[in-house]
Amino acid sequence: MLDTQFLNEKATKLRSALKKVKQIIDRGPDEFINTPMYPDRVQYYMIMAYDELDQIACHLLKEISGIRKKENCITELTSQGIFSGKISRAMTDFQNFRDDIFKTGFSYSPQQMYVSVKNILDNLYDNFIPELASIVKEIKSKEPELKIPVNLKKVNEQAKAVKSSIKKIKIFLDYPFEEFRNNPMFIDRTRYFLVVAVDSSLWICRHILRKIKSKHKNCFDGLSKEGILSEETADRLNYLLSLRDDLANPEKEIEAERLFEIAKESVEVFSNYIKQISAAIVGKSESGKNRP
Repeated sequence: MLDTQFLNEKATKLRSALKKVKQIIDRGPDEFINTPMYPDRVQYYMIMAYDELDQIACHLLKEISGIRKKENCITELTSQGIFSGKISRAMTDFQNFRDDIFKTGFSYSPQQMYVSVKNILDNLYDNFIPELASIVKEIKSKEPELKIPVNLKKVNEQAKAVKSSIKKIKIFLDYPFEEFRNNPMFIDRTRYFLVVAVDSSLWICRHILRKIKSKHKNCFDGLSKEGILSEETADRLNYLLSLRDDLANPEKEIEAERLFEIAKESVEVFSNYIKQISAAIVGKSESGKNRP
C-alpha cells in the first residue's frame, strides 16, 4: 500500500536539494563556470536529489508493478508510462547525468554540467511534484478502504517479523526431536524467535485496539471481544504470552521436549493470528495483496 508519508518526505528532500541547485544555476553560465566551488556544490546536491528521486521511483514501482528494488528504479518506472513524456525524459536525463558523474570519476566539465543540469531543472523542478501528487491520488483511489484505520506500514513490519519468526522456527522443527534437543543453538534460537513473534503480535494487538478506541485489560481477549480474533486464537496467544518472560530469560530452564511442543503449537497459532487480523483490517473479500 502506498506510503504517502514516505513519499512526502522524499519529495520534500528532493525539492530542497533541487532548489539549492537552481539558486546556483540561475546565476548564469559565466558565473557558474568561473566559480570553482559552484560545480562541486551542484554535483553534490544533484546526487542528493537523485537519491531521493530514485527512492520515490522504487516505492512507486513496487506499488504499480510489484517489482521490489532498493535502487536504480527510474528506468523501469518511466517504462510504466505513468508520468508525462516530459517528466519521464527529465528523469531519464537525470539518471544518465548521475551515471556519467560516476563514470567520469566526478570530473564532469563545468560547461557540460551547466547545460545538463539546467535542462533537467527546466523540465523537473516545477513539474515533477504536481505530477507525483496526481499519480499518488489516482493510486490511492484504487486501494482498498481499510476497515480499521491502522498504520498499515507499521502493522506490516510487525506482521513480517511474526511470519519470519514462524519460518525460522519451522526450520528447527524439521529436525528430529533428538537432534533438536542436543543442539543448544536450536534451542536458543527457537526461544528467541518465539519471543520476537509474541512481542510483534502484542504490538499489532495494542495498535489495533488503540485505533478502534477500545480498552481491555487483556489485549488478545480484547480483540476476541471485538470480533477480530476467534476465542480459541486469543486463548492460545495468551498462553504463549504467559511464557514470554521465561522464554526470554536465559537463566530460566525449559525442558527441550516442552519447548519443542510449544514451538509446534506456535506455528499454527501465529499463522491464524495474522490471517484473522488481516481479514479484520482489509476485509475477506480482498485479494490479500496488501494484507499484513
